[in-house]
Amino acid sequence: MENKHGKSAKLYLSLLGAVAVLCLVASVLWMLRGQSAPEAPLYLLKDNAGHIALYAGDGTGPLAQYEEIYTHLLPESDVLALQQGVPVYTETELQKRLEDYGL
Repeated sequence: MENKHGKSAKLYLSLLGAVAVLCLVASVLWMLRGQSAPEAPLYLLKDNAGHIALYAGDGTGPLAQYEEIYTHLLPESDVLALQQGVPVYTETELQKRLEDYGL
């Protein structure tokens, strides 16, 4: 009888160990998934002479300047972000941001 229980216990512990290793591998892969390099922005929106200007994602430009948007009228947090350069990843995001800034 004891031999039968001993084999069952070993099988149970082996299966439990395999599940634990599988969970550990899955959690490591899940963590590494979020560490991929971020994609480069398509555009940057920046303050240029008191107006919002559109630059290429690498900072070259300006490609366009929006004379109807005065940055000094925007909230301070927006002004500070525009001084650093606000990354824009899609055309849709560009339109939304320009609308948010008052275009």
